[in-house]
Amino acid sequence: MRIDIATLDAVLFSIYWTNIQAIKEHLAKSKNAAFRFTNNINIEPLLNLQYAYNPNPQRAIFFPITRGCTIMFPNLQDGWASLFHNIANGLNSKACYMRIMDDTIVETSNYLIHIENMQRRVVYTLKENKWIFFEQGTPLFFENQEHYNINPKKKRLNKTIMLEYSERLEITQNGIININTDGAFACELFWEGQFANSKGAGAVAFTRK
Repeated sequence: MRIDIATLDAVLFSIYWTNIQAIKEHLAKSKNAAFRFTNNINIEPLLNLQYAYNPNPQRAIFFPITRGCTIMFPNLQDGWASLFHNIANGLNSKACYMRIMDDTIVETSNYLIHIENMQRRVVYTLKENKWIFFEQGTPLFFENQEHYNINPKKKRLNKTIMLEYSERLEITQNGIININTDGAFACELFWEGQFANSKGAGAVAFTRK
């Protein structure tokens, strides 16, 4: 399967430099949450702007990609950042979270988190009352720090730059991620009790300009 993320208005994913079976076993052993695993790996609903703020169930689909790595596509507006950290920290895995948004279409942030050897690098642009640019941690080999002096601030980490970084990390080739469906799985986490009948909030989380 080939996914051309360069053509997408918005895409959220995480990459783990860990094989998919190790991730599935880690989730199955989780003491903090009871995940349900399914073979429903329809990725199409996750490759658009229809991300929820608080969906029920919370859902992520995992696919093997090249060199024993794994990619995760979530249905949460924040990219299911808590699950990203759970896996990266629990397996002591090199990992990268990427939120790639076309800011000419949607007024929202681009976001990068990279974890390796207990070192955490965070870079993002974010629009609140105005656009802000934030970075934390030591710049990494794939970054071009000249971008971070550009004005306006929203252009310091835009879609073009995020795609450039994904190429340097060898996640994409010409904007394309090659995905293997063999061994792919979805995990779901349901709310219980008073939240069980909720559909979640934010059916359309990102507003087009």
